This record gives sequence, structure tokens and C-alpha cells, in this order.
Amino acid sequence: MKPISQIKYCLLLAACCYMAQGCNRTASQSSVPTYIHVDSFHFVADPLANTHITTHQVTEVWAYYNDVLIGAFDLPAEIPVITNGDTLGHLSLSPGIVVDGLNSMLGVYPFYKTDTFSFRPQPGKTISHTPTTQYYSDAKFGEIDHFRYSPGASSSFTLTGAGVPMEVDNDPAMGQVGIINFAGATFDTLSDNLSKDSLIIPANTPAYIEFDYKSTVPFYVGLEAVIAGVTNDVPLSGIKPSTEWKKFYLSVADFEAQYQASYYYFHLHVSLPQGQQSGTFEIANVQLVSF
Repeated sequence: MKPISQIKYCLLLAACCYMAQGCNRTASQSSVPTYIHVDSFHFVADPLANTHITTHQVTEVWAYYNDVLIGAFDLPAEIPVITNGDTLGHLSLSPGIVVDGLNSMLGVYPFYKTDTFSFRPQPGKTISHTPTTQYYSDAKFGEIDHFRYSPGASSSFTLTGAGVPMEVDNDPAMGQVGIINFAGATFDTLSDNLSKDSLIIPANTPAYIEFDYKSTVPFYVGLEAVIAGVTNDVPLSGIKPSTEWKKFYLSVADFEAQYQASYYYFHLHVSLPQGQQSGTFEIANVQLVSF
């Protein structure tokens, strides 16, 4: 299993070293790369992951030639592969994501399969390839809320106090979603929510909370850790508004290792910024993924 997060500039340094080695080859060895063009990953729905969840936010590709790391490349990508001779080699392409919404934290998503294909070198030429990925068969999915209720019904998120409750609505792109509508009155500029059901985050294994969102207001997500009856409420990531649906990957393995709580609740805090009179927040496909 590949590492789940590394600093990207380290990979660029590794890529430079890889290419520099190619420049030191003997005259009988090619130092002109073959370029592999990758537009995006094709995602295959997995019934174990609930067939309707086919969204992903894969922003880069991590490339390995004959199991040696070349580097990480923003999509769409032109991947230079320097080879030895004209022997058949294999290129492994792993889907890369932004972890916790931080552009400085880019890594291979451990639950998406790596695509591997073989090719013969064509120095100076470009080979186009569309890698295919899906969840690994041993990935485990814990539903937090998939909003399988009639529109207008309450979601499984509960308010922690006064504020705007989350309801269920139909979205043309996502189907049934959770929605919070702010009318702008003083008493409804806030919606502070906890998942109705508690979460068990497995120890010593990668674990992420995934969800899709679309929002005209900023919000933050976090976890409540319950240890011997004492609650620790910790915000983990603030998220900017987006008028288009986006996927968010929240890493929770390190949090679990730190708190080692009996169980957790997913915390969702949404509020109108000062001076903004109205706003809408939508969320879908909220689930815990682990091994």
C-alpha cells in the first residue's frame, strides 16, 4: 500500500533525480523520454461502496515505472518516462487527492486501486492512456448519512442547539442530499450539527471521512471524541464556499491515534458570514472509509 500523504516538492526533487540519471546513461541507452498523456481517471462504481457513489476529486496522478517512483503530476498530465532500450515496461498510475483540503498535503488515496499498463518505449512520442480505478475490495464503508429519505424530511444530523436544521432535498446532479437554507434572520444564521449515530474509527489503519458538498457559505468539519464519558470537540478543517459540487477527503487516522476514544461523532458547523443575508449549504454521500 502506498503512503497516504507526502510533500509534493519532495517528489519533484525525486523526479529531477530520476531524469538526471537518464542524462548520465551511456550512448547506447536512450535519454529521450516517452511521454504518457493522462487526462483523468475513469472511476468504476463498486457495489460494496454503494453503487450511486461515483464521485471523486482526483487532482493528480502518481507515476511509478517498473515500481520506481517518477513523481506526482497535476491532471491533465504529460508524464516523461526515460527507459533503458526498447524492452516492454510497466507504468503504475495511482490516483492522487488533496488531503483535508490542504494543497500542501497531496497524496495517494489508499482506497483507490492503482492502474498498471505495459508499453514499449517510443522516445520523443506521446502515448495517451486513460487509467481506471475503483475502491479496493477490502475497503470498509460506514454510512454517516446518504439521505435516503423523502424531500422535506429531517436528516440524520441533529442540531446541538438553536439554529437551522438540516433537511433532505433533491439535487439534479447528486440526487437526495442534505440541505441547510439560511433566511438571514438573526436567529437563523447558524447550524451546528452532529451525526446522529456514533462512529467507530478503527486503529492503526488509514481512515477517511468522505463527502460531497456545494455551498454559498464557508463551514468547518470536525470530530467529537468521547472518552470515558467526557466529550472533546475538535474542529479539523475549514472549507471555503463552492458553487459546484466537490468531493472532500478528511483524514481521521491520526486523530484516532491521538485520542483513542471509545467512539466519535462527526461535527458539521455552518454559519452565515457577517453581512451576508442568505445562503445555502448542501452535502451528500457522507461516509467513513477504512480497511
